Amino acid sequence: MQQTSPGDAHKSLPTGTVTFLFSDIEGSTERWDKHREAMQEALTRHDALLRSVIEVHGGHVFKTIGDAFCAVFQTAPEAIAAALAVQRGIASEDWSSVHGLSVRMAVHTGHAYDRDGDYFGPAVNRVARLLAIGHGGQVLVSGVATELAQGQMPSQATLRDLGAHRLRDLSHPEQVYQLVAPELAADFPPLRSLDALPNNLPLQVTSFVGRDRELAEIKALLGKSRLVSLVGSGGVGKTRIALQVGADLLDSYPDGVWLVELGALSDASLVQGAVASAVGVKESAGRPLFETLLAYLRSRRALVLLDNCEHVVTAAARVADELIRGCAGVSVLATGREALGIAGEAVMRLPSLAVPDHISGISAHEAQQYGGVALFVDRATAVVNSFALSDENAPFVAEICQRLDGIALAIELAAARVRLLNPADLAKRLDERFRLLTGGSRTALPRQQTMRALMDWSYDLLTREEQIIFRRLSIFAGGWTLEAASTVCADETIESFAVLDYLSALVDKSLVVVDFDERSQRYRLLETTREYALQRLDESGGRLSLAAAHAHYFLEIAERSERTWSVTPTRAWSAMLAPEVDNFRVALGWLLEQRHDVNLGLRLSGSLLWYWADLAPAEGRRWLRTAMSLIDEETPPDIVAKLWLAQALIERSYTQRKNIVAAGRQAIRCYEKLDDTLRLAEAKLLTGHGLIFIEPGPEGAQLLNEALEIFRKTGEARLAALCILELGNAADMVGDTERGRGLLREAYSLLQAQGSEREAAIAATDLAETEFESGNYAAALAANADALAIQRSLGHFARMSISLHNRAVYLFTLGKSEEALAVARESLVLARDLQAEVFVAYTVQTFAAISAAREDFNMAAKFVGFCDAYLAELGVGREYTEQQLYDTLMPLLKSKLPAERLQACLSEGSLWGPEQAVAQALEV
Repeated sequence: MQQTSPGDAHKSLPTGTVTFLFSDIEGSTERWDKHREAMQEALTRHDALLRSVIEVHGGHVFKTIGDAFCAVFQTAPEAIAAALAVQRGIASEDWSSVHGLSVRMAVHTGHAYDRDGDYFGPAVNRVARLLAIGHGGQVLVSGVATELAQGQMPSQATLRDLGAHRLRDLSHPEQVYQLVAPELAADFPPLRSLDALPNNLPLQVTSFVGRDRELAEIKALLGKSRLVSLVGSGGVGKTRIALQVGADLLDSYPDGVWLVELGALSDASLVQGAVASAVGVKESAGRPLFETLLAYLRSRRALVLLDNCEHVVTAAARVADELIRGCAGVSVLATGREALGIAGEAVMRLPSLAVPDHISGISAHEAQQYGGVALFVDRATAVVNSFALSDENAPFVAEICQRLDGIALAIELAAARVRLLNPADLAKRLDERFRLLTGGSRTALPRQQTMRALMDWSYDLLTREEQIIFRRLSIFAGGWTLEAASTVCADETIESFAVLDYLSALVDKSLVVVDFDERSQRYRLLETTREYALQRLDESGGRLSLAAAHAHYFLEIAERSERTWSVTPTRAWSAMLAPEVDNFRVALGWLLEQRHDVNLGLRLSGSLLWYWADLAPAEGRRWLRTAMSLIDEETPPDIVAKLWLAQALIERSYTQRKNIVAAGRQAIRCYEKLDDTLRLAEAKLLTGHGLIFIEPGPEGAQLLNEALEIFRKTGEARLAALCILELGNAADMVGDTERGRGLLREAYSLLQAQGSEREAAIAATDLAETEFESGNYAAALAANADALAIQRSLGHFARMSISLHNRAVYLFTLGKSEEALAVARESLVLARDLQAEVFVAYTVQTFAAISAAREDFNMAAKFVGFCDAYLAELGVGREYTEQQLYDTLMPLLKSKLPAERLQACLSEGSLWGPEQAVAQALEV
């Protein structure tokens, strides 16, 4: 069990270059089995002694794992002095109740990264590996720590040179020293380094980074199954982790850990001989070599690593099967693009290294937590000693690792480029990654020297039909379903039902990734793999017809979503569409931006109207602007009508009432000509919604009632509830508050019952506004909280920005300025990111009120000046909540500032752009 020490959790831990002291009790498991109660008492004394001595010498215990201690010191002499004192303390006490207690210790100095009271990095791994080769009572010190301790050793203490030893991290040999002093044991058996144990594991010039969890999983699997296949895409790091597993398990296999490198074999018949050669077995007269090998291993306990099996998979499977069946003490760990496919095999798919999901504004501290970033930093530092991850370059390093899909080889090749390119320039050049990612180790296999060669190797191992499907799958962006692949990738040469077989083969060969969820599964290509497949698709021809098939398929998806929006619960509907956003983008780009089929693109952008409004209003606004600019006399009238309807719906997301009415009236005219009753009712609903807020006359309510009648006749319950919601707002706008409140509550209940959570949140938001207007502030805050809870859970950020803005005003009105400030900041950031211009202006006005409450009247007046000018530019007025705040604020400013000063501040603010206003507000 891993545990951060409570006694040191509050202390400031040293950072940068530090010295680690690790310890554990030799033979503790046996002692626990034989002397459980006595061991409990002994461990308590052991822990107290170590903690006391370490702290007295200026150290910090940052973690304990069972009986193991992990401590950190600012300097090497402090750590060595603490180790000496611990060993003397242990020697001075009576441990006879557990037949003696023997503690081994290791000291090493290096640079490490601290996170939440723990440390990570190669230096931490190095000291753990150093500890592993020692014996109880022994203190081992690394060469680096020894150099730093010269001239500052404890009295009568020296460091004995034990020579260079290879540790279990497989990196360069470490010059190891033993602490020697009076009262300490001086003579020990040979160190348990790699050189002392039978193996042929090669030296690794780079450190092992970012795979601790997977390392533990593989070792656990080998404890349960004697045959484990480690599969994954090329370059993901299968060989390196297999070697580390072998090194870590050397003590478990007294007859050796043997690496069999199959990558360079061109003939499958050579596999048996390669295994025998690796183990050191030679052919004997009159007996086949493999029989000799089996006879040799039959009574031995060994681990065989079969590396890079994919091109000789049948032969490798046969050898593994023979070893497992014929040699009871032998285990096999195989690596390759696909599993061996034999009985008793446990398969682990090695994922890419962890990379950040979000890169904007990521700090160095946060980025370093991801294995992909840690690997980049480690390899970049090896190339340029002065390289360091900083808050400035962390977003670019995170972007590099993210776009390279966490593929270890790709990250290493990219890191090597820091000789010539800083991370920002490197990130910009990733669109040409196959030219950029070259220059791997000259001693590596040719396919491991460049990303292009690695992908060529995997591609050439595919059958002709698998290559065709692989190329065609690159047309998808962000993944696909089996239905999508079967529809888009099939043609007269490959039938739809056969696509599944080829897709399964590509999954087995680690070229396609499968993502499972509770309801279904999706497939995807890593970005690097997709770029390669697209290049192959372009080389082979046929991209135009494939893109057309892709666009038609996703138009069907969009039209299906449009038909089912009003009868499907919010979450289920969103779950159907949200995964396909990248496919919609690719299709729209091909259809509209590249002008391959404008009418199809216009139909697709219009059919996504509810998706844009509910899930991606900012993006929907951009696509609709593009679509509207492409309408001409040849555009079919039903497409034009749907685009106007979609435009009105998007404007509703941004509360641009005049724009809603303008687009809604256009849609009404179109649908009247088309005699489309249901769509006409939707256009009337949106137009009526806009009118009730900007015109006091009866037209808005009349349009809403007409729409409600149609929806009730056609059984459109959700749309009918939305009409009731807007009629509630209409009643409230003309002063019939009680009727308005009742209709809004009715709409809220109906929408909740239908599972229409997103629209129910809108009803709750509007109900909160009605309560606020009536002075029922507690009720307003409660309804607003209901709305926010739904919007947060759905990620409905556009409406959430509105609800947060309203809440900030409510809180400010109640005199809770500091609470209001925190809420207003969240609202403003959302409004800015969503390009919700109206709510940028409204929320900046809230900052004006907060500034005035803090008696910064000059800044308050500047904020008001900005709001006045920006709202005028947008052609938008203040609604009730905003007007009430404004009417309270302006008299205060006029009373606190001289007329000339007030006018100067208003004028200055009126010249601000939204970016400057937001920046100023976020400094409040």
